[in-house]
Amino acid sequence: MTSCASATAAGVVIAAVRERTPAARAGLRPGDRIVAIDGEPLRDVIDFHFHAGGEQLRLSLERGGTKRGTVLRRAGPDLGLELAAPRPGEIDTCVNKCVFCFIHQLPRGMRKSLYVKDDDFRLSFLHGNYITLTDLEEHELRRIEEQRLSPLYVSVHATDSGLRHRLLGEPRIRRELLPVMERLAKAGIVMHAQIVLVPEWNDGAHLARSVRELRHLHPGVATVAVVPVGLTRHRERLPQLRSHSALEARDLARAVAGWQRECLDALGTRFVWASDEVYLKAGAPLPAAVSYEGFPVIEDGVGLVRRFSDGFAAARRRLAHSGMLGPAPPRRTPPRRARPVGI
Repeated sequence: MTSCASATAAGVVIAAVRERTPAARAGLRPGDRIVAIDGEPLRDVIDFHFHAGGEQLRLSLERGGTKRGTVLRRAGPDLGLELAAPRPGEIDTCVNKCVFCFIHQLPRGMRKSLYVKDDDFRLSFLHGNYITLTDLEEHELRRIEEQRLSPLYVSVHATDSGLRHRLLGEPRIRRELLPVMERLAKAGIVMHAQIVLVPEWNDGAHLARSVRELRHLHPGVATVAVVPVGLTRHRERLPQLRSHSALEARDLARAVAGWQRECLDALGTRFVWASDEVYLKAGAPLPAAVSYEGFPVIEDGVGLVRRFSDGFAAARRRLAHSGMLGPAPPRRTPPRRARPVGI
C-alpha cells in the first residue's frame, strides 16, 4: 500500500492501480473515491490503513458521480493501490508565526505548494513532518490515542510556556505543551522532539531546562534533536535573529556530549542529539555512526553527513579492493581525545 496521504473531507482518491494486483482484479480505477470500508466511513488515508487490515474488504466507491460497491480480496501485504496526495486546502495549516519559520524566509515567486505551512498530525504520522500540537482539538487527540498514531514528531523549541509562546510568534491560541505530551506519552504514543535553537532566545539555561523536562517524559519522548536556526536573506519585516558563532557551536557540542553521557547512564540511550551543522560550524569531528543509535531522526539532519561520509568511504574501499581505484587507502585511527566536560 502507498504511503501517500489523502486528507479529503470524505474518502480517499485512487491515484493509480498496478496491474495484476488485488486492486486491479477488484476493478478499481484511478479517480475512484473510496468512501467506506466494511461500512466504516473514511476521512483520510489513515482511516484507510486502519480499516484495511482484513483478508476481504467490502469497499464503497464513488465513480463519476455514481455510487457502487466492490469486494477486494487480499493476496499478501500489497493491495496494488496508490492514493492521491492531498491538495493544500485539505491539510491542517499552522496558526503560528514562528520567529524562525522557514516558510516566511522563502523567496517570492515559487510554486504555491512551497508556501503551505502544514501543522497536520496526519502528515506527522505518515511522513515525519514536525507539528506544534498548539491547536489540536479534543477529538483529534482522542483519534491519535485510539488509532495509535505513533510516532509523532513535535516542534518543542522550549518547554517554558512563555518563552515558547514568544518563539511561536505569540499566536492567538496559547496552549501548555507538556500536559499534551504527557497525555500522549501515557497513551503509548512515541514522540520525537525538535528544538530549533536561536541564540539569545532559547539557548543556555533555557535549553538545559527543555532537555531536562523532556527527559522526564522518556520513553514517550524517544529523542530530542537540537537544530541551530537557519536564516536566509529573505527576512523582510521579520524579527532580528542571528546564527551561531563557531565558539557557540563548540559549546553546544560539549553540552550535548555531557547530556548524552548522563542520559546513557540513566536511560540507556543518548536521548539528545545535535544536528550535523553544529559540528560543521564548530570545526569539530562528527560523532561515530554507532553513537547515533540507528539514526532515528536522520531526516532532521542528525547523522546525515556521518552516514554519507561512511557510505562514501565504504564504497571507495570496495572499488579499491576490486582494483578500479588502485590500492585502498589505509584506515586512520583517530587520536584519543580528552573527554569534554558537559554543562
